[in-house]
Amino acid sequence: MATPAHIFKTARRQLRKISRRGASTEKEKAILASADRQRAQGLGWRYDGFAGTSTQEIMERLSEIGIGADEASFRQEALAAGTPTKLGEQWLARCTAEGRWVDYPHLAARELWARLLADEIRAEVVSDRIDALLELAEVESEERRKALWHDAALILTDACIRGGEPDRELFAAILKESGCDLTGWMSELPPLLMGTEFQEDAPRLCRDFAHFTDGPALLAERAEILLRLGDAEGARTEISALLEKHPDQPAVLLKAGGIYEALGNQPEAQRCLAAYQEAMEKQRRAAQSAQAAGRMRPGVIPLSALALKAEPNAPCPCGSGKKFKHCHGLTH
Repeated sequence: MATPAHIFKTARRQLRKISRRGASTEKEKAILASADRQRAQGLGWRYDGFAGTSTQEIMERLSEIGIGADEASFRQEALAAGTPTKLGEQWLARCTAEGRWVDYPHLAARELWARLLADEIRAEVVSDRIDALLELAEVESEERRKALWHDAALILTDACIRGGEPDRELFAAILKESGCDLTGWMSELPPLLMGTEFQEDAPRLCRDFAHFTDGPALLAERAEILLRLGDAEGARTEISALLEKHPDQPAVLLKAGGIYEALGNQPEAQRCLAAYQEAMEKQRRAAQSAQAAGRMRPGVIPLSALALKAEPNAPCPCGSGKKFKHCHGLTH
């Protein structure tokens, strides 16, 4: 179910894009006009967040709508509630606001948690920080965009990997709270950092992200990045270990073929690429069998037609459970 935070993240992203390029339709002009009217009514927090609002001003506004609080009582009540979401629900129950102001308690709870309980890591706060950077990146220059993506990646890994151990439960909660396609972004980010001042972090991000999504594919990406950074032995060692562990994984085989070719090992490169073709053919036959088995069901759409419509980060229509770009998307 969409929360006020999800709704306003979407609205903020839309508003920022329109403001950046200028309104081109009557609908977009109406969106900008509506936002300006709400700002004039003191409702700018719905679109702009609380960046220009002090903690004291937020507390005073909460008091005006029946939620008396100071910093000390906030910390106590927040920790007792457990999460910003639960705190917002408790505040809403005693809120006297009407109309658009009823969303204030939920958003204020998240903002105050980020300011006053920064050491108490919660999925809502982490997702808000990441989403804010990813949303801003959408309207920035390419160089600035990659810097923002890098900052967001560090926030995510710092929160979800502590003491060297991945916190998959926290990651799943962040994924649920986020208004962005985090797994797709994670899969694409490391190679995009190559050629920037952040490229030395790319191998570590591949390794860290692999704990949570697209593990073999990201580790294969890491091996290729090591090669691009000049660590030929590291690339050879890691891709060899991956092949031993995932001998039938198309994304691994495809990367391995390219790595061995770059290393001058043509026999191994050809073996990997042949194995890749075999693995893809095996998946194709399995998909055809599944399709044939479902032909008696009405409305079944051929795999080839589904593939043309599939998004890269969506599940592959063959039913393998893999992302399209790491399954039949490799041949499209």
